[in-house]
Amino acid sequence: MKKQRFTGPMGSWMVQHLTLRRSLGYLYVSAEFTLDAFDQFLAGHFPNCKVITRQMVVGYLDTTHHKAPLTRADHVSVLRQFCRFMLQFDLATYIPERGLVSPGKVQVIPYIFTKKEICKVMQQAAQFKVKSKILPYTYMTIIGLLWTTGMRIGEVIRLKTEDIDTKNGLLTIRQTKFYKSRMIPLLPSTTQKLMDYLNRRSHCGYENNPAAPVFINNRGKPCTISTTPKTLRILFDRAGLKTDQNRLPRVHDLRHSFATRWLMDFYLLGKDPNIYLPVLATYLGHSNLANTQVYLHPSLELLSIAGEKLHSYLQSNSEVDNEKSK
Repeated sequence: MKKQRFTGPMGSWMVQHLTLRRSLGYLYVSAEFTLDAFDQFLAGHFPNCKVITRQMVVGYLDTTHHKAPLTRADHVSVLRQFCRFMLQFDLATYIPERGLVSPGKVQVIPYIFTKKEICKVMQQAAQFKVKSKILPYTYMTIIGLLWTTGMRIGEVIRLKTEDIDTKNGLLTIRQTKFYKSRMIPLLPSTTQKLMDYLNRRSHCGYENNPAAPVFINNRGKPCTISTTPKTLRILFDRAGLKTDQNRLPRVHDLRHSFATRWLMDFYLLGKDPNIYLPVLATYLGHSNLANTQVYLHPSLELLSIAGEKLHSYLQSNSEVDNEKSK
């Protein structure tokens, strides 16, 4: 018989919190177990609690000493997110501070680029002071492709001219990270930019035979995975971009930015991200949804919108229940 979850004093709130997070595209499988365990702890020690306190969180964490540091750090993260959710209903809610448990493995926080920042990076690429006539356009096109498709940098660099179907607006990505090929539909504007680059490439004397690498560096050679990311980071630096840790963004953060924009766009269109998540996974070349979930980073703006929608939903349900009870 399947165990019934969330029967403790905070169970109903936890269900609402999980509903909200999953509406944003999160799977939240392990988080569900953590919240249920915390709810059971509250049922045993604080059965009539109405608001989360520090004593409750610390008491629960004291029962997890047998677990690995990374697991305990994950518990704190899950509880912190739940407490932030509860803060909008009760300002007395305790938000777990850092240092409650020994630190787990340090994870890099992805930098989410804005469109304005991408324009700044492209402007820096356009200002390359080199003899090569093709290099500025090479990097402007690479940046645009990373921004609009979410491709891996290695996939972009390995593109051959035969992989670009300008007639149908498609890219063929061959032998990806998971040894699978896939096709990516392009926006008309992206297709046009690729056509412009190929034409400029031809005017500069480079061959456009099917097997020719698409992107050319300042020495007239194909771009490489060893130098292209370094050059992109130089452009990030010149554009004045820094993370909250005062570091340069990673090239891979452009992929995170693409997935995050996708999440925002679908949510604003009123579409359920959970339904379209397999589409995004296929588009990004992931073998399972768990890999895709790592790339979804809802902004404060999106969380605010989602919270308002959930509040409206709960309020309308409450009004319906009141009408039924009359």
